Amino acid sequence: MRNEEDCPQTQRYLFCDTYLSDKGIDLSQNDIIKRFTNRNKSESYQKYITWKRKSNEIIVFTMYAYADLKINKEFDCIFNYDNPDEFVLEKFILTQSIYEGWVPTDIVDEGHKHLLVLKFENEIPKILFKLHKEETLGDTRPKIYTKLGFCNKKDFEAIATNIKKYHVLRKKYGMEYWKYVDEEI
Repeated sequence: MRNEEDCPQTQRYLFCDTYLSDKGIDLSQNDIIKRFTNRNKSESYQKYITWKRKSNEIIVFTMYAYADLKINKEFDCIFNYDNPDEFVLEKFILTQSIYEGWVPTDIVDEGHKHLLVLKFENEIPKILFKLHKEETLGDTRPKIYTKLGFCNKKDFEAIATNIKKYHVLRKKYGMEYWKYVDEEI
């Protein structure tokens, strides 16, 4: 169990590559109902399977979480992973978590993938619609697709600097980039 304060500032972001369409949400909810036929149905389960997306909500697929995060975690920055100079400052709340895409919980577990419901104060920022729109329970991402990060603006400068360095080292050294992380750029 790793809490956010124990995580290096440069890594305090969630990495996202897909959002679910309304059709994808229906498929996800129905699949979870089937999987839970003979299982204990928690409050998180009930909340997710009865959830109807509002115009200021989106459900995204995030890769390995940097720390254990509780539901209702607030963020205020969304950035393009391949170009951190493209970012949006907008407050939003993580309201639901579906562990590994099929177990609704009240936490985001470090090191695991999740479907996350995000709720914005206003409308969903346009940058989110650059993500791949998934309409199945599979992975239909094209070979090249947009990846986004979610963080808080107090951490963003350190995160963006680190990601830019990663891109430079990766371009220069390929898969051996990690050997040169101490190199000044």
